[in-house]
Amino acid sequence: MLDHYLQAVATVLLPHNLLAMVLGSLWGLLAGALPGISTSMGVVLLLSFTYSLSPMTAFVLLVGAYLGGITGGSITSILFGIPGEPSSVPTVIEGHALAKKGRATFALWVYLLCSIYGGLFSVVVMIVATPLIASFALKFGPAEYFALTVLGLSVVSGLSGGSMLKGFLSCFFGLFLATIGTDGITGEERYTFDTTILLGGINFVVAMVGLLAVSEIFIEAEEPFKEYKGGVQYRGMLREFPPFSLFKGYLLTMIRSPIIGTIVGALPGAGATIAAFLSYGEAARTAKREPEKFGKGAVEGLMAAECANNASTGGSMTILLSLGIPGSNTTAMMIAAFMIHGMQPGPLLLSTRPDIVYGIFASMLLTNLLLLGLTILAIRMFLELNRMPYSIFSAAIMILCAIGAYGLTNNMDDVYLMFAFSLIGYAMRKFDIPVAPCILALVLGDMAELSLRRALLLSGGSPLILVGSPISIVLLSGALLSIVYPLFKKPKMLQGL
Repeated sequence: MLDHYLQAVATVLLPHNLLAMVLGSLWGLLAGALPGISTSMGVVLLLSFTYSLSPMTAFVLLVGAYLGGITGGSITSILFGIPGEPSSVPTVIEGHALAKKGRATFALWVYLLCSIYGGLFSVVVMIVATPLIASFALKFGPAEYFALTVLGLSVVSGLSGGSMLKGFLSCFFGLFLATIGTDGITGEERYTFDTTILLGGINFVVAMVGLLAVSEIFIEAEEPFKEYKGGVQYRGMLREFPPFSLFKGYLLTMIRSPIIGTIVGALPGAGATIAAFLSYGEAARTAKREPEKFGKGAVEGLMAAECANNASTGGSMTILLSLGIPGSNTTAMMIAAFMIHGMQPGPLLLSTRPDIVYGIFASMLLTNLLLLGLTILAIRMFLELNRMPYSIFSAAIMILCAIGAYGLTNNMDDVYLMFAFSLIGYAMRKFDIPVAPCILALVLGDMAELSLRRALLLSGGSPLILVGSPISIVLLSGALLSIVYPLFKKPKMLQGL
């Protein structure tokens, strides 16, 4: 086995493969950082270039784009409050709050180091424990998926700020938004009001950009002569490098978050977004050092989200290579790459093409290390751009948001929806209703509903199937604890709307 790894590393380090790794990583960083160009879209756009490449070079290129996209989504999230990736929403909440306090470079260092750490952690786990993670993922049926989404929704109590009632109000609104569109089982229309705009449901990216980015521009516009300088004042990259004691102080979060990310990434259909929210919510629920800072610039929340979303990449690739099951949208796109080169991901791939499997392991390990340097260069570029007055950036950000919304389906309806959600987000901010629970519910709502209905169909309508396995019981118990514990710990959260 050691011979396979040494051969794989030697192959990946060939000049043409190294060039593919650099180009793929740079493209991934750009695709992840710009709203509307997701990681999966970035990988899809590269697929056509892999026809004439050797299989190993093709996968080095695609792996670079995949890891770079997940990593790059947080750059614009911290600096501008625009989530380049759905998994970067918790980073917007905490990282952008730190940037507005003049700690942009510090937040970027924390994000980068945690991202690389989470990515390397998941690669090591992927190499060592691929059979274990793959067999565990196979045990998840509809009931287990429903329990997982309930656990994810239960972290609303940790994201609600000063009022849990407002947090759950925001959550229920997000769940309602998730029901809009065509029924996933019967095909019937729901809450579409006889319009084609809502027929396909609420696009998560459109709602996310409107609720988070554009609504903040509206808030800042209330002070038209105020130039935003808080997030651009920095003393240099090296001077704001976080001390080792900072990470040591959050040791439990640094251990727990990549584990959550790797496991959730190994669950088909879960991906980096759910991993980031689950880890972030768990950090908010168990925070002992300054829990009141969550939502206002909590370093622990930023660490948890970034460790988890990058760790999900290793989990997603694990079940793709072992079972042929995509763990995320991006790995689903990679199935096409395997087919282009005459391969089928799954249990037989390790025996038929071990060079490809071990090559992917090696390329993911080396790409994470490469991204440490490339992302620093990207951060410096964005920091220099961010020296410009916010009045100029707000207009540019608005244009980028509109282009990103339109570019999803080349349809102006998405732009109209984005501005509608920006007004909703503006109103929520004015009334101190947290936006994060709404986005969390919109992400998990569709999976929760479909998993529940499929489980009930399998059981003939009996709800006992929801507690019919040890996995479901453990997950539901964790959800109950997440909801009940803050009621005793923070009774003031129940006060007022």
